[in-house]
Amino acid sequence: MFGYCGKILRVNLSEKTVSTFIPDEKDLKEFIGGAGLAVKLHYDMRTFDADPLSPENVLMLMTGPLTGTRAPSTSRLEFCARSPLTGIWGESNSGGRMATYLKYTGWDGVIIEGASEKPVYIKIDSNGAEIVDANEIWGKGCYEAQEMLEKELGDKRVATAVIGPAGENLVKYACVQVDNSRHAGRTGMGAVMGSKKLKGIAVVYNPSDRIKVEVANEEEFNKAVDELLERIKEDFTCNMFTQLGTAGYMETAEGFGDLPIKYYTQGTFEGATKISGAAMAASVLRGNDGCLGCVVRCGRVVEFRGKEIHGPEYETLAAFGALQLNDNLESLLEINYMVNDLGMDSISSGVSIAFAMYLTEKGVGDFNVKWGDAEAVKQLVKDIAYRKGKGEELAEGVRFIGKKYGVENWAAHVKGLEIPMHDARGFAGLACAYATHIRGACHLPHQMYLYEMGKNIPEYNISSDDRFANDGKGTLTAKVQNFSELYNAVIMCAFMPVGPTQLATMLKAATGHEHTVESIFVAGERMFTLKRIYDIKCGVTAKDDTLPEIVLQPVEGGSAGNVPDVQKQVSEYYEYRKWPDGVPSREKLEELGLGWVE
Repeated sequence: MFGYCGKILRVNLSEKTVSTFIPDEKDLKEFIGGAGLAVKLHYDMRTFDADPLSPENVLMLMTGPLTGTRAPSTSRLEFCARSPLTGIWGESNSGGRMATYLKYTGWDGVIIEGASEKPVYIKIDSNGAEIVDANEIWGKGCYEAQEMLEKELGDKRVATAVIGPAGENLVKYACVQVDNSRHAGRTGMGAVMGSKKLKGIAVVYNPSDRIKVEVANEEEFNKAVDELLERIKEDFTCNMFTQLGTAGYMETAEGFGDLPIKYYTQGTFEGATKISGAAMAASVLRGNDGCLGCVVRCGRVVEFRGKEIHGPEYETLAAFGALQLNDNLESLLEINYMVNDLGMDSISSGVSIAFAMYLTEKGVGDFNVKWGDAEAVKQLVKDIAYRKGKGEELAEGVRFIGKKYGVENWAAHVKGLEIPMHDARGFAGLACAYATHIRGACHLPHQMYLYEMGKNIPEYNISSDDRFANDGKGTLTAKVQNFSELYNAVIMCAFMPVGPTQLATMLKAATGHEHTVESIFVAGERMFTLKRIYDIKCGVTAKDDTLPEIVLQPVEGGSAGNVPDVQKQVSEYYEYRKWPDGVPSREKLEELGLGWVE
């Protein structure tokens, strides 16, 4: 089999059994891999009927057909399960080296079922998997847990994915830390692991036993890869990320009105320059790192109190900085480290704490935390991870808090997922993208703001010439979503400047399947549509495809007081997709080869 190992590990923690699952070749062609294949398997297993924190919920870790090949930035892993935060389809993508090590040991992914009665971790190698006692590691922070696993396994070729106290305590937006510096951040996959008493997963790779990922047409594949590598060298965004990391976008975001400030109620922030990638580069930056096989290396290595640690990304600096009116870079370095070590999504935790600040200002509740109070924030981060005091409420996310205090229109979320650090008032297409995305308010992998700034895909007639316009944004969103679904199926980093022609060529050359520019677009739509059906099975309706009032009020600054017309955009979106009232029509399902869907 080309591009794939052709087998997936299946581990049942309740029964303490390990077996091998062989994916259907038709599924591999139609759903490709990653989150695409995962949603097909989840649908077949009817996990939409499972309580997200019950043993019946299934956690899948999936690679893609380009993982383990020369294709750049493809050492990425999809964590997929029904989300405990949103109650709908949950997926989260992480880099590192684990995905590649899985392929090198002969596995396309891991299916984890059931729940253990006591803390365990799963050890994986080319022979299969072993369920190992993790009692001594339980309770440890992510960094220490990973160090202990690596020491226990006594092999330098180890990739790890662990949860921290937040996951153990079922914080609804707990994340998974992968290989010490990368994270499957959103939708609460760490809480799913915690509910299974699964502290971590370790993949032990022995180079002498390496299983080579064969490609169908090596000459054609290498040619396409070389073309992409040249394109990366010339790409402005990739070069900026190498020099300044994702935080290099901070000041540009503020200028465009794309940076959410003071819990989405303010349009300018003078402190943006103090917490930017340029500010880090001029003061604490000591180097950069990246995922296995990545030439961009956007990760930051910074010095904090005499120790080199992984520095914050744009989303974290914005969520705990601009959103909370904190312009103290040193405090943000510490908060970033704490959030990582405790194991929680920095976007959802940052938004939840900012909401507490906003409610304090409005005299609602008794959170008693003021804007820019970094010391109080550090305490709240700990309280959330251990569910102490007000952390018990904040651990549930802003949707829960909004309902509890009767201020649901102030709760910045879509379908339960906190709105990330890009503002739809600055780029109108984000309104429809947030409102309709299958996991809730999601800025990746579609990155709609790039298209609103001029990025285009001629093969699919994707472009935008007015970032404030509403006309055409529903169609634009649907097309971008279809294409961007491929990133999480292949799997490739969303920052890669790959076009449809290059991607189709690489997929065909790697797998031998007849992938074309047209067919991969249809595959993207097929995967996205099945995820929508999954969400509908979980209770999502058209009324959920909207934005809260808190982000639809005009603000000064780069957005020039513009507010997107969400309803207009979504109506156009439904019409383009053939989703009357938000439900994919039978005609559309048949067209996509999903006629078997109930």
